[in-house]
Amino acid sequence: MTEQTSENRRKRLAASAPDHPPPDIPLGGGAAHSPYPDYDVVSPDKWRLDWDEPTRRLVLDRVRNVPPYRFFSADEVACLEAVCERLFPQEDRPPEFHIPIAPWIDDRLHWDEGKGYRYEGMPSDQEAYRWGLLGIQEAAYALFGQRFEALDGVQQDRVLWRVSAGNPPGASWQILPAHRFFGLLMDDAITEYYAHPTAWAEIGFNGPASPRGHIRLGPGMPDPWEAREVASLDSVEIVRRALERKESEL
Repeated sequence: MTEQTSENRRKRLAASAPDHPPPDIPLGGGAAHSPYPDYDVVSPDKWRLDWDEPTRRLVLDRVRNVPPYRFFSADEVACLEAVCERLFPQEDRPPEFHIPIAPWIDDRLHWDEGKGYRYEGMPSDQEAYRWGLLGIQEAAYALFGQRFEALDGVQQDRVLWRVSAGNPPGASWQILPAHRFFGLLMDDAITEYYAHPTAWAEIGFNGPASPRGHIRLGPGMPDPWEAREVASLDSVEIVRRALERKESEL
């Protein structure tokens, strides 16, 4: 992380005073299919006792200081937002509580932050996203004759499936390995989605355990302040519900 990046983060965190009230996070993340519909991840006691001042600042920063777009062009933003909406559909939660994903990807690329490594044959993350979003548009035109964001959900899924499988149409994919780019994209999307307390409420995650931590560490023995499942969902039930949602789109 550069000194400029660090200073930018410090200024953002300084704007989120610890004595401010907790952010507005809906019960269960506002997700209709959450098995934790009554879970309040920022309840008053939890906000006061679970997290220390630096942790509260970070949580407030994630919710209240969504960064502006500075790396991507307007056309690239439209494409990336549509892609993120298909990777993490959020139609079951109110629009005002949708978790922003694309702005945080833009922020990472704007500051040229990375993991310190990349696969052989892959360009820098900044260049990879330029080629990758262009390639998604080329694949959308080749398969359906329209821009990606103009396609319906099923068509968008087909484009993304071809990218993930490593065989999408388009000249850009002769330069950029499609399956590697899809892995990079998914890694970023997953990271940004589950960095948000709305996602924590959705999956019953208690958030950073700082400073209170956890006491009961055995299976089936949650601490008193942790989430409780209203209806347990095993893997078969999760897949079944996902398939039902897919079929309803057809």
